[in-house]
Amino acid sequence: MIPDFIRNAGTELPFILLLIALLGFRSRVTPRASLWIKAAPEKVFALVDFTEGENQRWQRTKVTSTLVDAATHTYRLNFVTPLATGAVQSSEALFRVVTRDTPRLLEIDRAGIEGQSTNNQLLKMTAALSPENGGTRLKLTYHWGPRPLLAQVMARADLWGSVYRLKGEAETGVPDYRTDGLISALVALVTGVVSLYTFVIAFGWVIAPLLVVALLIHEYGHLLAYRMIGQPWGRLVFLPFLGAIALPRMGFTSQGQIVFSAMMGPAFSVIVPLGAAVWVWAGGPWPDIAVMLGIVASGLNLFNLLPVEPLDGGIVLRSVLAKIMGSWARFGLIGFGAAIIAAGFAIEQVLLVIFGGLALILNLRRRTIDHGLEPMSRLSVSISAFSYMSVVAAYAVLLRHFMTYT
Repeated sequence: MIPDFIRNAGTELPFILLLIALLGFRSRVTPRASLWIKAAPEKVFALVDFTEGENQRWQRTKVTSTLVDAATHTYRLNFVTPLATGAVQSSEALFRVVTRDTPRLLEIDRAGIEGQSTNNQLLKMTAALSPENGGTRLKLTYHWGPRPLLAQVMARADLWGSVYRLKGEAETGVPDYRTDGLISALVALVTGVVSLYTFVIAFGWVIAPLLVVALLIHEYGHLLAYRMIGQPWGRLVFLPFLGAIALPRMGFTSQGQIVFSAMMGPAFSVIVPLGAAVWVWAGGPWPDIAVMLGIVASGLNLFNLLPVEPLDGGIVLRSVLAKIMGSWARFGLIGFGAAIIAAGFAIEQVLLVIFGGLALILNLRRRTIDHGLEPMSRLSVSISAFSYMSVVAAYAVLLRHFMTYT
């Protein structure tokens, strides 16, 4: 028998479940971009082609190309990014030039991944160039292996950002990163407007804008964390009925980076209810709106700190348990998921049941958590636990404070 509180949930529940299912769905994606560039085809072709010892730069990341097999035209691309900590993050990938018809066509395939998973891997790139109006029409196509829904959206945004970067470099000698930033802002704006409408359906016109503001500041905390560890600015995407997510441009190298980035969202967002509390105490105008904002921000971040994936609290717990329990960590995560489900049934909150269920599903099968990442030290685990409990306590106190006004 289905409990009444689930059967009688709001009309948004089916959309939430559908969106969660779509977010976990993987499929191949082939984004395409076509752009006119005021430069000769030979100049544009030289920018997309691979050459021995070539050095390019994408924001803070330096890309070096090395020919490793002349017979098969295979190149190794090495990506090096200096981090704010003084360390250097590097990775590499092999690509094979299949067709090089200068200056009209370049086809490049991924190499060195035979027998490996193709998930989230760039498998092929095609650049077709043709003269047009005294310049060049560049048609660029990427072929990606299976990627989740959000990664499919970002693949298209990243491709257009790359095309405009090439356009700026070909026309002025300086890569155009400004347009890439505008593309990121446009993605956030469009998804934010759509999410605002869905929040209006669920919560009404008073709560919805306050929820979007609280989400925006929360996700900015994550974006700021990416910059603090030396990465480029990530991308912000709002999720209708669910919230928002800040996506990093690069992978993490340590568990400490994961925990720090996850905690920065709710930790940075404390400024919202604190500011609202000061506003009300100082007798500012519209105190009712300030109180409501404080309640929304505190409630949102407390929910986000629940110890279940994919919420921030669950991400912190996942890395901490992986350090403490090793391969047994998933059983601890299953236990927390079951506890959240039980709490959801006890207080009749369907979202707790949903996210607790997600935690169970993610950990039913054996998996390696934080594979290849530098593990946290015992001191880092202690600091993370103390920070987590401090932020939870701060929001609990603030929420209780604002509830006295209702």
